[in-house]
Amino acid sequence: MKFSLLAILLVVLAIGSESASLVKRDAPAELEKIAKYFRDLVDKLKNVEGPELANKANAYFEQSRAQLQPMVEKLQEQLKPLSSNIEEHIKPLAASVQAQVAPLAGLVQTHVEDVLKFVADKSKSILPAQ
Repeated sequence: MKFSLLAILLVVLAIGSESASLVKRDAPAELEKIAKYFRDLVDKLKNVEGPELANKANAYFEQSRAQLQPMVEKLQEQLKPLSSNIEEHIKPLAASVQAQVAPLAGLVQTHVEDVLKFVADKSKSILPAQ
């Protein structure tokens, strides 16, 4: 039982690791663009002074949003198949684990109830009657 649970855990970890490595192959260029965006934002905010800061910041955010939106959508599209793929693998594994654990949970519950009943009975015999 323990070995099958361990094997299932290893399979899930392997699937997740492989899926994450697929995402890491495509994402660095997009992440570098996003990091450059934030570096540029910090540099521009350092150079702006006075009340014009709010206007320049709003204009810059709108311009940057227009530039980043396609990248974000592209990343989301790349992650969609990945998440559904992982979900397809994990659901059957979770159902299998749940089916294996359910009888054990009932057994544990029975043992806990027996122990509590035993303790209650012993404590009644030890404590004086009220």
